[in-house]
Amino acid sequence: MAFGLNTVQGQDYALTFEKLETLQKEDPKPVIVFLHAPWCNFCENMKQTSFQDEAIKQLLTKDFHFVSFDGESKEDVTFLGNTFKYKPTGANTGTHELAEQLGGKDGVVSYPTIVFLNKQYEILYQNDGFLSAKQLKKVLRKML
Repeated sequence: MAFGLNTVQGQDYALTFEKLETLQKEDPKPVIVFLHAPWCNFCENMKQTSFQDEAIKQLLTKDFHFVSFDGESKEDVTFLGNTFKYKPTGANTGTHELAEQLGGKDGVVSYPTIVFLNKQYEILYQNDGFLSAKQLKKVLRKML
């Protein structure tokens, strides 16, 4: 089943939520979720810079499970026994329930947001806003 999850360009290490559940049973690791939107210039910048950094790629593939998720995806996502849906908020605008659950603060999701989950899928930390490769490396290392 395809969920319409966008992988970060050039990343073959980004998982879908469905694949994450399977892998987490076989090889439990902390989880990093990158919430982004198609119109977000800062998100695109992170995709082209921070997530292309070799040290970050190594950290994300070796020490974490990594999911890249379009917070405005219109596809239903089944994760942890729940089905999350797109919620329209206006003409051609809306937010996915899963993005709200993971990255929402006071009912609002900012883009980009990086969410750090432990092996039991509990939110440990959320960072909303652009992170340079240097900043992202520092945060990833602290989460180990």
